[in-house]
Amino acid sequence: MRTLRRTAQRTVAAKILAAVGAAFLVAGFALASLFPPFTSLSQLLMMLDDKWLLAVDHIERTGVSLFLWTNIVVPLLMRPGWLVPTMLGLVFVGGAVSFAWSDRKR
Repeated sequence: MRTLRRTAQRTVAAKILAAVGAAFLVAGFALASLFPPFTSLSQLLMMLDDKWLLAVDHIERTGVSLFLWTNIVVPLLMRPGWLVPTMLGLVFVGGAVSFAWSDRKR
């Protein structure tokens, strides 16, 4: 009984992760096809809302460490805009495959 319930929970989790991953992959494809290919994430965010730069500046001044800002946030903002949703989609789809694969092994 417990094994059946655990298998059902893993199946539901795999389907949810697959759906979220597919949504991120579609978003990445849409960004890659609608905008120029090497438009950075910061440029895309500026196209959506030009006030986000003030919010990012406030976050930088108040709480984010210099190491985190210079080594994670700034390189992420310099990458192409389609790359971030595509990476997230691949991570979620990988999680879905991992859950589905672990069900079949038992």
